[in-house]
Amino acid sequence: MKKLKIVSALAALSMLASVFVGCGGGPDDSGTSTPAPTPIVDPVDPVDPVDPVDPKDPEESTLVTKEFTQPDLELDSSKIQGGWAYVTYSLDDYAGKDVTIDFSCEMKVENSGTKAQKLQWQVNNGGDYPEVVAREFAPTETDFVTVAGKNATPITVASGALLYLSTYQLDTDNLKISVKNIKYTVSYGSNGTEEPEPEPEVITYPTDIFTVGEAGSCGITLRDTKEAFTSGIKTETDGSVTWTATAAGGGGGGVAFYVKADKSEINLANYDSIDIELVYSPVTGAWNPKASKPGFCMRILPWDSTGMFGGYEDLLYFDGEEDYGTLTKNIPITADFVEKIKKSAGEDSVLGFAIKFNDYNKGLTDGDQLKVQLKNVKFNAKANAAADKPYDDGLTDAERGTVYSIEYATQNYSDANAERYNKHAWVYLPAGYDAADKDTKYPVFILLHGYGQNENTWGLSNKGRGGKIKGYMDKGMKDGTVEKFILVCATGVTDRNGNNFTNSFNKFGDELRKDLIPYLRNTYNIAEGRDNVALAGLSMGGGQTFNYGIGECLDLISNFAGFSGALFSTADEFTAGVEAKFDADLKIHNLYMICGDADDLVYGSFPGYVEAMKKWDRVENFESYVFPGGTHDFPVWYYGFNDFIHMVFQKGVQLYND
Repeated sequence: MKKLKIVSALAALSMLASVFVGCGGGPDDSGTSTPAPTPIVDPVDPVDPVDPVDPKDPEESTLVTKEFTQPDLELDSSKIQGGWAYVTYSLDDYAGKDVTIDFSCEMKVENSGTKAQKLQWQVNNGGDYPEVVAREFAPTETDFVTVAGKNATPITVASGALLYLSTYQLDTDNLKISVKNIKYTVSYGSNGTEEPEPEPEVITYPTDIFTVGEAGSCGITLRDTKEAFTSGIKTETDGSVTWTATAAGGGGGGVAFYVKADKSEINLANYDSIDIELVYSPVTGAWNPKASKPGFCMRILPWDSTGMFGGYEDLLYFDGEEDYGTLTKNIPITADFVEKIKKSAGEDSVLGFAIKFNDYNKGLTDGDQLKVQLKNVKFNAKANAAADKPYDDGLTDAERGTVYSIEYATQNYSDANAERYNKHAWVYLPAGYDAADKDTKYPVFILLHGYGQNENTWGLSNKGRGGKIKGYMDKGMKDGTVEKFILVCATGVTDRNGNNFTNSFNKFGDELRKDLIPYLRNTYNIAEGRDNVALAGLSMGGGQTFNYGIGECLDLISNFAGFSGALFSTADEFTAGVEAKFDADLKIHNLYMICGDADDLVYGSFPGYVEAMKKWDRVENFESYVFPGGTHDFPVWYYGFNDFIHMVFQKGVQLYND
């Protein structure tokens, strides 16, 4: 079975500290399957197949087709758990066959509340992410809509495979989903003829629009002074910068720039708008002709940012008016946006900006390319605006923690024959940490990333200011709102080469227990006991925190957080598994959850989990937060990180029992 590529924030989101060059980022829904379920309704056995329109005798032909019709369905609250509803059909008769499934039905949603329902038919073939066969977004209070489709490539059916309907974003007890005229055809084999693939439509896009003008004619203008763009890529002789951005499931690439060549900050409140001029064109042969017109995002990077994804705030998304050409845009800087920057970074001090290719829900294919040439950017100062001031966080060097690059011995636990190897991670040691002072002990916090990412994802670095989360820790420890602790950013997969990614992240609990925690305790001055260990992660890492932290290492860790966690089972199934494995007196000391209410990937399961965790008597202290307008992206996750450390690391309240 060809597994679907997990995209969006579960896709690769790479960050390069200090240099300010990046690619990727942003939520996506197209092509993403919902997690494989444990069915919560009994599988419905197929009725007798009807005679196919063109039946084939398997003794006379290698092509076999069987057509099925199914009874109408009504799914209501009795078949809904944790924000999901399922009905399943067995594919056991086709185990070992390479099948194609043509599917069609009609669906109606009633009393769906505020959320549109994503309705999809998938094949759960035993992996972590099923194959989507057909999908439809049904608006609230709609009449019946048609859902039809088939898998793009044949699926090799495993024993126990299921064809199933799933839906999520269920937010009322009265919701009802009606399904009628259910038909599907299962085909396998070949009749010996190969239908020719249609020639893809290829549109030729111009390359001569990317011109180089007079020396010094392009760049960034601040208060009538023009400077060259400062970034990690080469500028043309006229000062312009050219790059090719690649579609990646909503994580289209871009380039980040310092606002000033000396890398000092400006105060955003001193400016009322930004003018940009750029030239763009799809790359011939690498652009879906059915895609929308190319789009972009102006992303603002506060003083504590570490690159394209390190603590940014999105100022404006906008599209070109044509398929290619020159685009000029005036982007207002509103008072509300300035306040958002202040809330994110503590001050309105801005270090840089980024121009990002917006490939989210644009009808693009992963790998499609857009060539971009940035000509000019001008920050328009307000009349009589005050002079910009370099940012000062008020801390001395002695009051800041230190970030170190470390390696620890581990192995690929998804391969029984794998050899041991040294694995890289980042560790933050708080100000005043003294390795020789064995009497002073600190809690430890292990922080995980999302799908396709690694230990660099959170932007923690030993370069520059060290990243946004380092700023949160330094300031919190200085002002006393956060007690000192050790932070470790680790890669949550056990395969050193990133191969076999899914199996590797499923085995991270072994690495956590056998290698990482023992290494940290042997190397650093860490306080004794599970109450002095915390584990958290974003997206996939949030799911690992629940499944392999709580689910496998509850005897070693008692403090947990899921930031937009990808939770692959119902809350009841999850808690039942924990109860069966661990004694009742082994409590979860602190549990925190956050999710954006515009997160199409995981918000559907979030409210149900929150309610279940509130009632779970194993949890001593629970907090949750719904981030208004938040998507599956870093503004939510940075907020959650700061929230969690202020919840957990408080003397005499949570971890500390002095």
